[in-house]
Amino acid sequence: MPSALRAAAFLLAIALAAGCDAGDGPPRRAQERPLHLFAVGDILLAEGVLPLLQQHGYGYPLVQLAPLVAGHDLLVGNLEGPITAHDVPLDPGKRYVHRAAQASALALRDFGFDLLGLANNHALDYGLAGLRDTWRALDAAGIAHFGAGADEAAALSGAVVERAGIRIGFLGFMERFPAYEPLGWFAAGDAHGVAALDEATLGRALVRLRPEVDVLVVSFHWGETYAPVTPAQQRFGRLAVELGADLVLGHHPHVVQGVEIHRGVPIVYSLGNFSFGTRGRMHKVERALRHGFVADARLEGSRVVQLDLIPIHGDNRKQGFQPHPADPAALPAIRAAIARPGGAPLELAGDRLRWRR
Repeated sequence: MPSALRAAAFLLAIALAAGCDAGDGPPRRAQERPLHLFAVGDILLAEGVLPLLQQHGYGYPLVQLAPLVAGHDLLVGNLEGPITAHDVPLDPGKRYVHRAAQASALALRDFGFDLLGLANNHALDYGLAGLRDTWRALDAAGIAHFGAGADEAAALSGAVVERAGIRIGFLGFMERFPAYEPLGWFAAGDAHGVAALDEATLGRALVRLRPEVDVLVVSFHWGETYAPVTPAQQRFGRLAVELGADLVLGHHPHVVQGVEIHRGVPIVYSLGNFSFGTRGRMHKVERALRHGFVADARLEGSRVVQLDLIPIHGDNRKQGFQPHPADPAALPAIRAAIARPGGAPLELAGDRLRWRR
């Protein structure tokens, strides 16, 4: 057995000994009512959409999406780029470098975001200065954040919120893409950065946070852009469940991918784009995959009992940087496109795909 897998097995044994397996879990508090946790993929209110933002306001790209998240108890997404005026990139040779204005944080607050993940391959596009500016902007807007920190402990600490009498924890990790290792992208020891996705950090973070919360959501920035699920995604998604995650959410591919149910826990491999201000390269994939998902996870008894996936158009070349709900007639093609061996049985339910426990 490879050493990394031995480490994962050891950490899993610790979790099991502590009663943190997804099937058993710590004692759960009484939940006052069902909760709706909404989750979306990649967000960038900047770059190609900037002229429209300056003309119409920073809420412009989100207008058509607001009805989809009405009634949410919690709304979480992946913020793909720092909120900063800093103009010196960490890596001048990086092909795609993003940053957004302070007004974007206010627009996301007004839209209803409660939390944003920062463990991704753009969080440090403008170095520590840009990352610190992002923390300040989100704090000022009242949006919690997770997945990056001033040191490794902070990056792995996650965020915890309470709704209807239960505590919900969020952890975020970025896959160790080789190009980012030399840049000091990943938090290590006293060094700042994003939480790295490997067996050791995943195990430490989940084993620490699991006993403190009733529901644990794990967010991964992983996989390959405009491509199918990779073996690494499947391995880490399943490991997260085995270490105690109640819901696994993925992003980075910019298109939707399939859903797997592992030990009764949903793994959404890619939510695709939510509102992303670049034109993208959607021509690389079949039409049915050129979407994002708004995920509505219904929590009862502190568990996900139903997961709805509402598709939105993700091709900015055709949507004028204002994504909107997909035509329900496209659902059968989307379901077929994301189907994979061992995938979740997804029903057609009006304007969405649905899994029910």
